[in-house]
Amino acid sequence: MTDQKPDVKEFSTAKDVELDEPSPYRNLSPEDAALMRSYEGERGRKVVRKIDYRLVPVMAVLYLLAHIDRGNIGNAKIEGMDKDLGLTGNQYNIASTIFFVPYIIFEIPSNIVLKKVRPSIWLSFLVVSWGIVMTCMGAVQNFKGMLACRVMLGLAEAGFFPGAVFIVSSWYPRHELQQRLALFYTASAFSGALSGLLAFAIARMDGLQGIRGWRWIFLIEGAVTVAAGLVMPFFIIDSAERASWLTDEEKRFIDLRLQLSGVRAVTEEGDKFSFKLLGKTMIDWKIWLGIILAWANSVPNAAFKFTMPQIIKQLGFVTQTAQLLTIPPYFCGGVSAWLVGRYSDKLAWRFPFIVGPLSVLIAAMGILFGLSGNVKGNVGPMYFGIVLAQMGIYPLLPGISAWVGNNLAPSWKRSMGLAWLLAAGNLGSLVGTNIFLDREGPRYPTGYGTSLGIVVLAMIAAVVLESTLWSRNKKQKAMSETEIRTKYSQVELDAMGDKSPLFYYTL
Repeated sequence: MTDQKPDVKEFSTAKDVELDEPSPYRNLSPEDAALMRSYEGERGRKVVRKIDYRLVPVMAVLYLLAHIDRGNIGNAKIEGMDKDLGLTGNQYNIASTIFFVPYIIFEIPSNIVLKKVRPSIWLSFLVVSWGIVMTCMGAVQNFKGMLACRVMLGLAEAGFFPGAVFIVSSWYPRHELQQRLALFYTASAFSGALSGLLAFAIARMDGLQGIRGWRWIFLIEGAVTVAAGLVMPFFIIDSAERASWLTDEEKRFIDLRLQLSGVRAVTEEGDKFSFKLLGKTMIDWKIWLGIILAWANSVPNAAFKFTMPQIIKQLGFVTQTAQLLTIPPYFCGGVSAWLVGRYSDKLAWRFPFIVGPLSVLIAAMGILFGLSGNVKGNVGPMYFGIVLAQMGIYPLLPGISAWVGNNLAPSWKRSMGLAWLLAAGNLGSLVGTNIFLDREGPRYPTGYGTSLGIVVLAMIAAVVLESTLWSRNKKQKAMSETEIRTKYSQVELDAMGDKSPLFYYTL
């Protein structure tokens, strides 16, 4: 793809990049241009690594805890939770689904709060809150109590992922973003593996202190989350301005590289909250195509998150073995997410690294649906299909978040847009938690069929988004930067956000 221009405008810390002419620093003051040149090469990479070490691991750990706490209901189910609570019919599906109702509703409000409150305070509050709710799950006595806890859990977790995505997107140029998002989103894949391992170990405590094993799963994992949330204010970084581990010169370098890549506006014009901006953000066509793409992640992801232990058990394995066999699929999904994110950033191209995993997911759903009529005779291929599905699912959301987030400006629009993308994208989770029906197992025609149809729809959306962005970038090149700057002031250009004639879309 030769029509993609952002690389000319971005500062890169890659080893062998030769800057195109004219210089990307031509619009900077002589002092700032000299500063940027002094940070080319290893010196600049060293600053980026300092950010990586302090930001990404913390977000990864918290996201891992979030996914363990929302998904461990599936592990608790096969340890006897449904029988002890007297769940009947589709009550388990309802309990799984109800989590996503407050989760979807409160994602945008939470990101609005995040823009006004320090991330270290707001995110830590959310972590402690959902940890307390998770601990309470260990004490529920009936279906109503479980529903109440799942609603509160969804409310508490709602703000974390969109907030984390926005925070990470605020620290890196556009083509350094996906591999960072993939690293902490990979934690959600590993959470599935770790959740199975923890459930296997904790469930051995069944009967200790007269408490059932599935209750210990909630009690222990909730207590760990509360403890993590209490220390997070000391580990979550708020902004470069507040980072004592950065020198003033390094802070200026970070600010300039974000300006050069279009992540941060030169002026604050147009970068303020307003209901008008919120309305325009919610009807942005790029976000709506991203939402369709996000459904291809959320539908099968939610379905497998809450039913994988049961699906594997129906292959003929005992409960303990089924818990352990959830580990390899999630591990492979995490590795896949990281590799795809790394190469997407390296090639500065999102499209093929989204349609590729979608193709893998289509193949996996085809295998599972095609062979599920004879489970006993196809245990190996069926399990391979489960592994393959996770390898297709987990690279999707980091890629979609990076692709849409890269094409939203200014920062207020990116904050609300990412929250809206993830909130509406999670509507697919409402579908995913209700399509794998116990009465249809082990064939699950509704589950596999619905997932397959949505993935195909997402493939079409990806093609439409790529071709439209490519066409608009081509039109942008019709006018030179000199002509644009003659016609518009910097304040006017910043106020236009991603509609600025100097804003080139990431393909």
